[in-house]
Amino acid sequence: MKKNILYILLASLMILPGCADYLDQDPEDLNSLEKIFSSDVQTRKWYARMYSTDFLVTDMHYSGQVPYFWTTDEAAYTMESFVRSVSEGRVSPDNNYGYTGYNLYFFVRYYQAIRHINLFLENVDDCNELGETERRQYKAEARFMRAYYHWLLVRLYGPVPIVEKSRAADQVGARQARNTFAECIEWIDSEMNWACDNGLIAKRPESQVGLPDQGAARAIQSRMHLLAASPLYNGNTVYANWKNNDGTVLIPQTYDKELWKKAADAAKAVIDLEYYDLKKPEDGVMVHSEEAPLNADQFDAVVTNLREVTTTWGDENPESIWAIPNRFDWYGRCALPARWGQWNGRYSLALEFVNDFFMLDGSKAPEFNTWFENKQFSDAAAANGSTIAETFHMFVDREPRFYASVHFPNMRVSYAFPDEDHSKNKYTDGEGYGIVDFWKSGVCNASGAGDKNTSGLSPRKNIPLDYYSNKADASDSWWEYAAFPIIRYAEILLNYAEALNEYYEDGKDSEILDCLNQIRNRAGIPSYTGSYTQDELREMIRHERKIELCYETNRFFDVRRWFIAHGPEGVLNNNVLGFDMAAGESATDPAFFTPVEAAIKRFDLKHYFMPIKASEVMLNTELVQAPFY
Repeated sequence: MKKNILYILLASLMILPGCADYLDQDPEDLNSLEKIFSSDVQTRKWYARMYSTDFLVTDMHYSGQVPYFWTTDEAAYTMESFVRSVSEGRVSPDNNYGYTGYNLYFFVRYYQAIRHINLFLENVDDCNELGETERRQYKAEARFMRAYYHWLLVRLYGPVPIVEKSRAADQVGARQARNTFAECIEWIDSEMNWACDNGLIAKRPESQVGLPDQGAARAIQSRMHLLAASPLYNGNTVYANWKNNDGTVLIPQTYDKELWKKAADAAKAVIDLEYYDLKKPEDGVMVHSEEAPLNADQFDAVVTNLREVTTTWGDENPESIWAIPNRFDWYGRCALPARWGQWNGRYSLALEFVNDFFMLDGSKAPEFNTWFENKQFSDAAAANGSTIAETFHMFVDREPRFYASVHFPNMRVSYAFPDEDHSKNKYTDGEGYGIVDFWKSGVCNASGAGDKNTSGLSPRKNIPLDYYSNKADASDSWWEYAAFPIIRYAEILLNYAEALNEYYEDGKDSEILDCLNQIRNRAGIPSYTGSYTQDELREMIRHERKIELCYETNRFFDVRRWFIAHGPEGVLNNNVLGFDMAAGESATDPAFFTPVEAAIKRFDLKHYFMPIKASEVMLNTELVQAPFY
């Protein structure tokens, strides 16, 4: 994607705070609605704000995705207090995870967006300077985005009030009860259908990537119907007493198998558009096998392609259904190990989760503890170039997605520099390569004001290929923008496979395996063969989701909708491990390769839904709190 397109898009969508503009103030306080919607320029600005950073998350670090990225079993990140509030189970109506200076309390943020859109829908017809075609398109986009913000609220807070009309400034806090979950899903679905039938563009041209189209709407519907069919909502009697004041039960109490059919149909609708495909290397799919193992060039091509899946869009990435421009400033600094970055790779990953990546032959990795019973290290570099000599055996012969997603100890990494003068960086070998040396005496173990890695692992996924960081002269791609996928085609294939398996129980194995194998083959690993039970397929699908969609915010919601986060074996209710960052003098020092507790994880039944602030529930007496708070 050419950067000029990105910057044009950003300039058109992101209205920065502090401008002397009607949109930065309450229009009713200014009595300016008539003035705004009499001007096509001001009307377009109002329209564009639907997508602005005022409402929509476009910053991977601070604008709200931190809780989604770093509070699951994927990570061992402990630095930010608002992250720990979520991951350690300390969120409550009086202790939300909002962070001073950042609008992270989404219940207000998204309803502000909904109010802004309602005002637009109620006034856009007054703008005679807009052409009828443009007005029709804007209305369709507005109704889609209004539904989308309701969807974002539902997946965090459960059933929420549906707001279809604006309120006067003094009525924003008026009493309104939650709609039932079924009502929310039905309304959002109908609004997205209306948008698709009444002006939402079928497929955006490359010059308009970042804006939603019919494919985006259908993909979000797929995700939504999968949630509705999942155990959290589909007949979950744990929440039988979650009721409005009038006694209305908010969560469906009877299991409905047909919801899985609806989810399967929604995913198939996206597939049948034939707009999308998995992004593949330039030379096509290349799969490792014993008979024809990938050579170094092939393996590098697969890894490079995988890295581009979540950092490119437009014509070069047929997998991207809907993506947004994302500034990688803090994410890059915090993900890159300290040898290169200025902020010491504070984004720490959980050791157990990293072990869940498959082996190069597509098999599951050995049980976690077996790696540490006999600590071994490679004698030589891997033939495919994935690892160098003296690499801990846990990281040798792993699948390409592992090397595309994780920075691990003794990893040899090359990152670009702004002037291509590699010799000026004392932390590389003079050719732009350096070793990820997280052990105690290593450069990557360096800390400043507590700002350091805590597990000996950090994310590589989502870092653009041309991102650079030169610690020697404190320079990096501070203003780098790239695409971050809201939703991509691999997820649709996984949605389809899961819904088919849950609805049909048997008879659909070939379709299910085809979905899984498309994803596995693209990742360079062999297909599943043979026959499997429904339970076996369920585990296979969930494991493939865990790896394919890691560090893209999906895990946060998947373990919730599967209702597996709580309890003694709950995946978000057990502390996670890392390497011993207080030990180790070399790449083969066994003391460093000792699992130690790296982050606390606590998850109770109440944590499946985010609480609403106590002050708001007190003001809106019809708005019942989430259960068990």
